Amino acid sequence: MNPLTERLAAICGAEYVSDKLVDRICHTRDCGPTPGGIPAVIARPRTTEQVSAIVAAANEFKTPIFIWGRSSTFIGHGIREGCILMGLDLMNAVEKMDFDSQIVTVQTGAIWHAVDVELNKRGWELAVPGSGGMFVCTVGGSVAYNSVPHGLAEYGMTGDNVVALEVVLPSGEVIYTGSAANRAAAGLAFERNANGPDLAGLFIGSCGVYGIITRVTYRIRQKPETERFAFYSFDSLDAAVDAAQALQRRRVPTHLVQVYAGQKPLGVEGEAFLHIVIRDGKAAAEERLAAAHSICSAFNGLRLDEKATERYWVHHMYSWLRNTPPEVYYSDRPYTCPEATAFIPTQRVKDAMRYLKEYEAEHAEEFARHGIRIKAYDVYYSRNAAFIWIDTLFPELDAEAWRYGVKMRADYSEYLWSRYGSPGGILAPLAEHIMPKLGGGYDLMKALKQTLDPNGILNPGILGLNDGNGNGRNVHEQ
Repeated sequence: MNPLTERLAAICGAEYVSDKLVDRICHTRDCGPTPGGIPAVIARPRTTEQVSAIVAAANEFKTPIFIWGRSSTFIGHGIREGCILMGLDLMNAVEKMDFDSQIVTVQTGAIWHAVDVELNKRGWELAVPGSGGMFVCTVGGSVAYNSVPHGLAEYGMTGDNVVALEVVLPSGEVIYTGSAANRAAAGLAFERNANGPDLAGLFIGSCGVYGIITRVTYRIRQKPETERFAFYSFDSLDAAVDAAQALQRRRVPTHLVQVYAGQKPLGVEGEAFLHIVIRDGKAAAEERLAAAHSICSAFNGLRLDEKATERYWVHHMYSWLRNTPPEVYYSDRPYTCPEATAFIPTQRVKDAMRYLKEYEAEHAEEFARHGIRIKAYDVYYSRNAAFIWIDTLFPELDAEAWRYGVKMRADYSEYLWSRYGSPGGILAPLAEHIMPKLGGGYDLMKALKQTLDPNGILNPGILGLNDGNGNGRNVHEQ
């Protein structure tokens, strides 16, 4: 063993550390299209104390750490060559369910659905069901990314429901946020907005550049009595967007998804489609469902069989948004999705979708030559805005097609973020497109990174921040 591997083995135990190539090569990228370097060593801590000790060793050896949850994102990390890859999958315990304070405390590597299963046994559930990959995504990783969850229209973002965090700073020091910060009061975690500034907000959405989240205390609630569903088609995109905004204003949906472009739902007519999920008490759910039908009808929506919506929500299979079995939606592999996202005002969805369709038409010959396919231009509506999710498929093993697909994502991102809003997640490949647009906020983020992490230990380059060596490189530029 080399000295770094020996130190990590002494911290975690030899069976939880590996510098074998066969292990390291399996930890070079997430589900996205961005290639990464091969880490020098894999370390899998089981306690916060071990995480802290690994961070201390990384500072001593001047070796950066890449934080690895379940690697389920599609945006593309770009892992730094020769880093310590810290896998947090073993820190997955559900530690405390407090039904009086309506919170649950879990270790960072706990899976969303696994936590919900334990709560469901007692008639409770997480405040949000989790992000798109709820069966594989970790709670800590989703909070660090502030991922867009199911139930966005009623329940808000993942980060909105965080009560308290335990975080290991780049120095190795362990801190707590919210009411949990008062260790003299036994570190009781029940209120986020306590003890001064909202320090939890610094780490939510920061993608692990300011600290490693090791515990999350999250809001829970009793499961609602019932779930109701509606599925509508519209002859025009504009009508679907107007209906969605009316639904938002009335606070009708728990979850509201617009389907547009790509493969249309099978067996139905229309240009754009809305899936409506409502969760509430029986009487209130019926009232909200009646409002949904009234609003969609007012915009000339055609009521369809809501079984597709129910299958999507209950079984969490995206193919049912288009009323198709998975093999139709996910065929012709190996393909990669260079996904682009943007939060924009609701009415701007009309302009954004027209741009996407025009781009597709203008580049039709290139799309055909490179095997580019539009999987979806879908929209998840929040309480007052819209989250566009652009799925484009290209054959990953074709190097020229790969380059074209990544450029296409950059074109989409640059256009949307320059005119309408901001992404629902940044990370390395997209940082160069959005971070310079943030002006003084970007300068503050860089200053915070330099102050908290002068050696550039944690996820260097992920948000396009200075990597600790004064050159400010992004991972994807290496």
